[in-house]
Amino acid sequence: MAAFGDCARASATKTAKSPSRTSRQNSANSHLVLTKKLTSTPELRRFARTLISCVLSYGVAKLATLPELYWAIITTLIVVTQPSLNQALNTGRDQIIGAVMGGVVGVAGLFAILRGAPPLIVFAIALLPLAALAAWRPTLRLACVTLVVVVLVPASGMGSPFERPIDRVLEILIGGGSALLVAFLMPNRAINAAHDRASEIVLALGELITLTLRKPDDADGAEHLHQRSAAAEKALDEAITEAGREHIILPVKRTRGNVVDKVAPMLTRLHRDALFLGKACTGDPELARRLSAANRDTLNMTADAFTEAAKTLAATLDADQSHQDEKVRLARASFEQLRTASNNACETIEKNTVLAFVLNLLVQDFGDLIATVEVLDKPE
Repeated sequence: MAAFGDCARASATKTAKSPSRTSRQNSANSHLVLTKKLTSTPELRRFARTLISCVLSYGVAKLATLPELYWAIITTLIVVTQPSLNQALNTGRDQIIGAVMGGVVGVAGLFAILRGAPPLIVFAIALLPLAALAAWRPTLRLACVTLVVVVLVPASGMGSPFERPIDRVLEILIGGGSALLVAFLMPNRAINAAHDRASEIVLALGELITLTLRKPDDADGAEHLHQRSAAAEKALDEAITEAGREHIILPVKRTRGNVVDKVAPMLTRLHRDALFLGKACTGDPELARRLSAANRDTLNMTADAFTEAAKTLAATLDADQSHQDEKVRLARASFEQLRTASNNACETIEKNTVLAFVLNLLVQDFGDLIATVEVLDKPE
């Protein structure tokens, strides 16, 4: 009995330790997953890019022994905090152009001041063209700020009065150049945003098709999904353009994970055909009356198949590129079910209706999208 009790206690102790060990293992796995997510988020990338560019800008300006280092840091922050590489390039360019223009006009004003002209009068006259330029193009407003610093802020020390505009332009160049360099080397990876927008479009259009087949009279719901898809398409075009700039530094490998530029026109065609489906259902006022209960059942089954096909296709296009083989296999299987359901629906409804024609167009659109993802992943 004592031996049995010892075995029981040992078993109980082992059982009590096992959940603790499992809990620690699960906690470690969760920590690894969380760490992976944090290190791959755009927010953390922007955070690191801001810190690195500021340190680089400060270090270069310090080595150049410039007197007002904060102008370099300010310029760096203005440029590097832009949400995209395209905006960072435009902002950095305008900052540099504005500083140069303000410095040139300021130097001309200093010549006039050295010859006895009143500083305020010189500043007022010089400000007129720069203010007009800033009104026409607000991103060049730094020219006015540079003019203020060059003309109105007294130079410290016994150096030449022309040192300030030169230093000012150098500080802007260092700040903007540091920010652009880091932005090029650490881009936002806009291709990931493009993936997510493509996935969002497929899901929205899948909902739109399903809603049209089930509730063709729900105009408000259809308009909401149409606007949602249109906004995502616009964001997709912007992300593809941004990704093209980023890939000057980080080339894209043509795999099923990076086919957004190929599927973008196909998504536009799918959107157009989805709207065509709505017109086909609402344009014939007698269609609903002519559909039998069997017709409605097959259309409902087709709507469900569209929903599932959209979900699996969206999974192949989003930014999460893990288990792509399985995702594409599921997308292909869902498409085959969709094709079968659509064929059954077309056989039960009138052959001469526009509805059957549009259903075939939509099925072809889904098939082309899946085939594109499959073909581009095959080795050349």
